[in-house]
Amino acid sequence: MRLIGLFLCSMLSVAVYGDSTLTKESDSSKASSKVSDQVVSIKQSVLDLNRELYQLEKELLNPATTRAAVYLSLSGGEFFELHSVTIAIDDQNPIQYLYTERQLAALRQGAVHPVANLNIGPGLHSFNVVVKGKNHQGLAAEMALEKQIEKNRQPLYLELTVADNNETKTAALTVSQWQ
Repeated sequence: MRLIGLFLCSMLSVAVYGDSTLTKESDSSKASSKVSDQVVSIKQSVLDLNRELYQLEKELLNPATTRAAVYLSLSGGEFFELHSVTIAIDDQNPIQYLYTERQLAALRQGAVHPVANLNIGPGLHSFNVVVKGKNHQGLAAEMALEKQIEKNRQPLYLELTVADNNETKTAALTVSQWQ
């Protein structure tokens, strides 16, 4: 009888202890899921803050009064095969770009390539461009353009266009300003 009493007491203690551990485990899983949700929320807040800081840094380093961009497009492409472009504004270091076959294929299909984002102050600037490639006979060819560009307090957008001239069977380099 005494043995049965001990057995019942041990069974009761196991049931109570097991039930309390289940309760502790469910409480701890709830707490860990709550912490996990907080971590996800903090990560998202950090990403949002990083994005805002990047935009602020961009605005501080490149204000609209000094912002300028140069784009390049092809029109035709039958009389000139583009290889590279070199852009020099005033006496700053020139910007050079070499084109791959994939980029040239995209330009021939109408793409516009953003060659450079620049910081130049308002006023008159010397704009020099040299485009190198091959002419329709396969010989090395070079086109150059020198122009005075006036920058006001608004952003400046320039488009360089290499266009075919069917009458002379040559290509020409032009620059236009977007408003």
